[in-house]
Amino acid sequence: MNCPHHCEIYKVKPRSYKDLPIRYAEFGTVYRYEQSGELHGLTRVRGFTQDDAHIFCMPEQVKEEFINVIDIVLHVFRSLGFENYTAQLSKRDPADKQKYIGEDYLWDKAEREIQEAADERGLITVSVIGEAAFYGPKLDFMVKDALGRSWQLGTIQVDYQLPQRFELEYIGSDNQKHTPVMIHRAPFGSLERFVAVLLEHCAGDFPLWLAPDQIAVLPISEKFNAYALKILNALKDKDIRGFLDDRDEKIGRKIRDTELKKVPYMLIVGEKEVAQNKVAVRKHGAGDQGVMDLEEFAAHFAQECALPQ
Repeated sequence: MNCPHHCEIYKVKPRSYKDLPIRYAEFGTVYRYEQSGELHGLTRVRGFTQDDAHIFCMPEQVKEEFINVIDIVLHVFRSLGFENYTAQLSKRDPADKQKYIGEDYLWDKAEREIQEAADERGLITVSVIGEAAFYGPKLDFMVKDALGRSWQLGTIQVDYQLPQRFELEYIGSDNQKHTPVMIHRAPFGSLERFVAVLLEHCAGDFPLWLAPDQIAVLPISEKFNAYALKILNALKDKDIRGFLDDRDEKIGRKIRDTELKKVPYMLIVGEKEVAQNKVAVRKHGAGDQGVMDLEEFAAHFAQECALPQ
């Protein structure tokens, strides 16, 4: 856990209510001693990376900060095409309270605040008893993979307990000492697990903005290689990633191989394209898109590459 380290960073100097909220974020490596037989590819590993962050805020700021983090998680899911997910309100087990720390009224308050924030963002939630962290309830985003298995990816947790345990304080507007509330958040959760679920979800067919190679420039024969290289370099200047396939192969073979690589766009150049200073555009899985000049293709590319709002 990175939580104690962020608590210590908060504690290095006096804090005022005017400073809050304070947000610390890091990509932190953490370890869990998973038992034999529990390890599973990238989805369950012993050493992994979390996009970990902790928000220290006043009690009256909890709901707004929680909603802001929900918006981050939903933006990530929309950007990557995740639609099949469930928002799970993970609560403590009231019949087994020794597993948790803190007073009942703070647990009730935290669970109520999470539910209100989820309702305000229109999330349909399911409540699961016994899945809370030992220090507080949380909202877990359970995403289904290609086999229909649910994995916890994003998580947001409200914590009234650790700030008390670490004796964190801020001076309020009444000039008195108060204890902040801590919100733990990881929109991706484990990055390794997120990548594993994303690979299965997309079957390797990544969104255009994420694809390692976004275009492939395919000259019909070697005498058009120089023009093809010019096209590739011009698009690289526009921050479009790609490669030149200048192999001594027929164009049908190049197209077939590029389709198998799941490269989003193919730009085919031959005698007609060179004469017109254009490219023939093919889209992965959709075929011929017509002939375009570079500016026209770049504008079309940018429009499709834009992340959903």
